[in-house]
Amino acid sequence: MRTAGVVILAVAALVACGPDDESRTPGESASVVSAEPTPWPRDLTAWIDQSRMQRSGRTAFVRLVHEPRDGSPSTYTVETATVSSPRFASVTWSGPEHFGNEIDLEFELPPARCGTGSDVTVGLTYRVDDGTLRHSSTTAADRYGAFGLFLDRDCAQATLDSAASVDVGAPAVVGDRSAAVLHLPVTITPSGRGDGGAALLGFDDTVLFRLLPDSVPSRAIPLGADDPPVSLVLQIVPARCDPHALAEDKVGTLFPIRLRARGLPEGAAPYLPLDDDQRAALRRYVPIACDW
Repeated sequence: MRTAGVVILAVAALVACGPDDESRTPGESASVVSAEPTPWPRDLTAWIDQSRMQRSGRTAFVRLVHEPRDGSPSTYTVETATVSSPRFASVTWSGPEHFGNEIDLEFELPPARCGTGSDVTVGLTYRVDDGTLRHSSTTAADRYGAFGLFLDRDCAQATLDSAASVDVGAPAVVGDRSAAVLHLPVTITPSGRGDGGAALLGFDDTVLFRLLPDSVPSRAIPLGADDPPVSLVLQIVPARCDPHALAEDKVGTLFPIRLRARGLPEGAAPYLPLDDDQRAALRRYVPIACDW
């Protein structure tokens, strides 16, 4: 009886760790392992993108577009989608989600590395109508370049973080009505951790605000280990005064920081680090300066 019990336990253990578990790669779900490998459907296209509304956060999406070719539309059910690239750690979206024409699969992008290229690989586990579970992979193209800018912002942010800290003080409104100017104190402190070739070139306007030229650095600020901290006050005025611009604003408080550094892609720029209170102060300033 004792021998029989040992045999039963051994068999149970073998069943519990069956072939699916042994063949599964780290991070791969059971549904992917059990799905039938299938070429990517001819009537399905994948894109990678980040919308204007998402630009202040880390959300991006894979858009799947279904264009039936035989006149009889099918319904797709997406179980999982894995997004991978040499520039960031793979991330998995989980469903299920049904769609007939088009769907956006949103995910939070892990910190991205510097590099080239912004297209990604998408591995999809799905069903067509009531069919069996399938798994297919394709390249999702960054057709508008917005996702590439997202990756390059991360590269620029990592470059800046290694070279210096940027601290923003409390905004203050100076003057009244159309003469009012918002003053924003900024301190740049080199950390000594950079490679010695980084420099801060300045700041850019936004769709909602512009910087008065006298308040913007007229020369590059070196960010080397022996360079001193630099304090300045950005003087900000509205770029436009139509009320709907403020009401519909998505990116008006995202001030790009222009950098120069070895290996940094052209145009890559992190944003001035503002918290919610500082952004709210900027928006409250617009009706004052525009005299609404």
